[in-house]
Amino acid sequence: MKTFTLSSVILLAVFLACGGSGDPGDAVTEMFDAIQAGDGERAVSFMSSSALEEMEIQVEAIKLNPEMSAQQLSAMGIELDPDEIPDMTAKDFIVAMISSPMITGMMQAAEITVGEVTIDGDIAKVEVTSSMMGQTETNIIDVVLEDGKWKVTEFDL
Repeated sequence: MKTFTLSSVILLAVFLACGGSGDPGDAVTEMFDAIQAGDGERAVSFMSSSALEEMEIQVEAIKLNPEMSAQQLSAMGIELDPDEIPDMTAKDFIVAMISSPMITGMMQAAEITVGEVTIDGDIAKVEVTSSMMGQTETNIIDVVLEDGKWKVTEFDL
């Protein structure tokens, strides 16, 4: 089982989702805008079904000990009621995380640049350079065309 850590929250916040009707690079930009705006509902709408399923694994780990999870998340600026955690879905968690003051504040100073986009049918790879908290990284985000929109399916971080 995967461990829930601050770094996974940060990485998830940066590369949470892609969507939109344009090309995959445009979708990354739209997703980033939603995260910067603290719009968790919009960001979740850009996630592929497989990305939500993967996040559900993280949420199940959080549900194992709601009290401890709420305390750890609170230390990261994400406030969740321990009584609500057992009924949370991946979507609920992502919305709470992206809407948190910590993530919103951190993301306001972040920047991304979309590089090369490679499309092979309904699958694409998007090169993204992110600058956040004094660090710059270039990664490949895998996206898939799902229901007519480009959406994140897997991260190569």
